[in-house]
Amino acid sequence: MPLFRFVFEEGAVLEDVTPIEFPDHKAAILAAKKAARKTLVDVEEYDPTAWVVRIYNEPGELIRTVFVADLLRAKTR
Repeated sequence: MPLFRFVFEEGAVLEDVTPIEFPDHKAAILAAKKAARKTLVDVEEYDPTAWVVRIYNEPGELIRTVFVADLLRAKTR
């Protein structure tokens, strides 16, 4: 299975996650969205609307940027 890497950008802080195997890029995107939603649980003192999760494939190409603000909007609908 191909490897995908998530980079969490929360303001100026970058958190680079060790590459993880997924069957395809769609599964990696779903997992990144799930991980971003989980980070929203403990953010009472922060404004997460500018946070993003960048998803890179094995060669290092950016395949998707997940905007946490979009997830928040979808959650309130």
